[in-house]
Amino acid sequence: MSMTLVEFLATVKGAKQETHVLSALYWHEQYGGRGSMTAAEIKSSLAKARVSTAKNINAAEVLARAGANVDVVGNSGSAKLWQLTETGRKAVRTLHGLPDDEPELQHGVADLQQIAASVADPDAKKFLDEAILCLSVNALRAAIVFVWVGAIADVKSRVWAHGAVTVTKAFQKYNAKANLTKHDDLLKFQETDILSVAQDLGVLDKSQRTILGQALDLRNQCGHPNKYWPGVSKAKAHIQDIADILWA
Repeated sequence: MSMTLVEFLATVKGAKQETHVLSALYWHEQYGGRGSMTAAEIKSSLAKARVSTAKNINAAEVLARAGANVDVVGNSGSAKLWQLTETGRKAVRTLHGLPDDEPELQHGVADLQQIAASVADPDAKKFLDEAILCLSVNALRAAIVFVWVGAIADVKSRVWAHGAVTVTKAFQKYNAKANLTKHDDLLKFQETDILSVAQDLGVLDKSQRTILGQALDLRNQCGHPNKYWPGVSKAKAHIQDIADILWA
């Protein structure tokens, strides 16, 4: 389990306001799934973490003075959305005595490399190799997307192994006009339906279908332009959930 914001800030107790503000941004990016925040959200998170000086912090002013450590990446209503730069991340890691290379990220890369080595399906393995490259450079959204693409490629192969007639009949439960004669015909169907057919054919059980459905939701969050930014722990959990079902 990842450390809480309270625990993370305890290592810089009594530090200047900028340290608290940058540390809150870092924690939410790495562990809270939020890549950008407004000044008001940062101040609120510090108050919830019981930082005694939180009520006196003018987060907007602190961020405006933070120089190359932060950047504005958009707006939420009339409020600016702030994000740490790589300079800012390095500054926070130095303040907290963390290594330059984030250990959770490095462990995630090593775990995914081990998983990829055991995957037999060539299409799935190709996408997992892409995910490893993304994860190694902290491109977490892209890594989540590529792992999912590898996962659904594997599920499709397992479904198609039941044969065109059986697969067509299974899909007709969700689309009466379904008619599949080759593997690529699976591209015509929604991935939610593919997961449902996989459950109907016994490729997945009910709980596995539910977990992979949640993984698909996360993939969709990461694959479209929005303000969502997963942390390392979220990406690792996504990878582990899929691996436990398909590649354990």
